[in-house]
Amino acid sequence: MGSAPRIAAAGATPVSWNMAVECCGGAFAISRTSSVVRLGRRIVADARAHGAEAIAVACPLCHSNLDLRQAAMTRRGEEPLPVLFITQLVGLALGLSEEELGIKRHFVDAQPLLAALAASEEGD
Repeated sequence: MGSAPRIAAAGATPVSWNMAVECCGGAFAISRTSSVVRLGRRIVADARAHGAEAIAVACPLCHSNLDLRQAAMTRRGEEPLPVLFITQLVGLALGLSEEELGIKRHFVDAQPLLAALAASEEGD
């Protein structure tokens, strides 16, 4: 079972994108930071180009690299893309608070996206 059905089960709309299963280079996070930034930039750019509003990950290294290093990845003026653990998406779908899920501890602020999603739910 791919990740798209899991994302949909959590109430999100999955986006099909080319680099969804590419490694972020997590093993090189300290020794080859420039390689990790380059790989992460490609991953984030591809997700954004295919219409993603956030990236869901299951790997802690992916979360660390894609969340923490976006400041270095987006120096060209792109808006940062929130990165959430799949368990956080499930928690949100179950009604847990952002505080309970630690979302406010991320480096890329997910609050604007989550507020927009909440507002669109209220409008439905």
